[in-house]
Amino acid sequence: MKILVIEDDPVIRNEIIEWLTLSSFEAISAQNGREGVEKARSYLPAMIISDIMMPELTGYDVLRQLQTIPATALIPFIFLSALTDKDSIRMGMNLGADDYLTKPFSFDELMTTVRVRLSKHAAALKFIVDNTLHTHPAGSESSISDMLTGSIINGYQFGAKLGEGSVYKAYQPALGREVAVKVLRGEDLQNAEVVRRFEILMGLISNLEHPHIIPVYDHWHDDTGLYIVMRLLRAGSLQEMIVRHGTIGITPTANMLDQIADALYAAHQIGIVHRNLKPANILLDERGNAYITDFGFSRNLVSGVIDRQTGDEVYAALHTQNASAVQPAGNLHHAAHPAYQSPEQIRLEPIAAQSDIYSLGIILYEMLLGTHPFQGTIEEIKSKHLQEMLPNIHIQNPQILHTMDAVIQKAAAKDWQERYADVRHLAAEFRRAARQAVSAAHTTWNS
Repeated sequence: MKILVIEDDPVIRNEIIEWLTLSSFEAISAQNGREGVEKARSYLPAMIISDIMMPELTGYDVLRQLQTIPATALIPFIFLSALTDKDSIRMGMNLGADDYLTKPFSFDELMTTVRVRLSKHAAALKFIVDNTLHTHPAGSESSISDMLTGSIINGYQFGAKLGEGSVYKAYQPALGREVAVKVLRGEDLQNAEVVRRFEILMGLISNLEHPHIIPVYDHWHDDTGLYIVMRLLRAGSLQEMIVRHGTIGITPTANMLDQIADALYAAHQIGIVHRNLKPANILLDERGNAYITDFGFSRNLVSGVIDRQTGDEVYAALHTQNASAVQPAGNLHHAAHPAYQSPEQIRLEPIAAQSDIYSLGIILYEMLLGTHPFQGTIEEIKSKHLQEMLPNIHIQNPQILHTMDAVIQKAAAKDWQERYADVRHLAAEFRRAARQAVSAAHTTWNS
């Protein structure tokens, strides 16, 4: 696990690095605030330990800058300072620091602080993941959740549930509009760490603006839950469209891909990887336009917990459901996350934009053929993601040309380096192949 140490005093810096190394952490060092910001962006460490008083950029400045960068905003941050007055400590904590150490400190004090903060950070992430990624079985939600319909909370009039999850249709009288409200519940809501990271995450997602990304209008938390208010779309999801219609035509698929790819590219450009892309997270309006939702499990959410020593449990929670459960092939949509995982996600490796491209390749296959490429139990499907190429689309439907099959095969390549450099290239190649397919079909029909 990487920990970044930002300290201008070489004696203190080297001592901290030595202590961290003795405790089996991988220490990265920076001798000033500017270098610290650069290394935080490059390495995405599990934690940052930073002095406050430094030349050029103070520790306060470092924290402010990192909180504006999606990939680094949620990394646990500990201040080091010789300042013992309460105002300095309070200022650091108000800016969003997780903890502080007053110089001089001992080996035990440092390691206890590091381990406690990492543990609390992991617990907070696990709560958010467990309460957003997994669908609760019928009857498992609390009586409070069942009573939301018909209630008024924070100025929103709650209506019926939308689907089987924890999203409600609601009306906002102040603005005269209908919205969707996602509600997260759990015993860990009293954990200040959960609430603070929820606030940071929602701030980042709220600033992710694109015409084809579902906007977050509002969010809040109270003793009953965490609430996320989003735009309401009435035409359901791509998952529901596939279930209703089976295959989706080549041209409509190309049109949706253009919109999805443009939205994903905007997120990738600022360091956000969706990592949970699936048909259920692509919503539609009445005109068939596509919109991406659920960026809550993005790269900035899990930053710093991808680790073999203490992070596996949290990281695995993002990428697996009940591994022993047998999933019938006809119900793959209910196990959507494992069904659309990239090989590197299954192997618990660091991921990049190419993981979203892989998931998108699987989605395109399903849009064109109406079935998922891999069938079986959850574990069998994961094994196929790791070992098997996608079945040839052209063989199953000759109207889909070899060129289009080649595009999807490249998007879903097992090695991420063999996939498209960015999602826009995938969309452009698919559009080109779609024109060829439409033209070939028109020529055949005329002859």
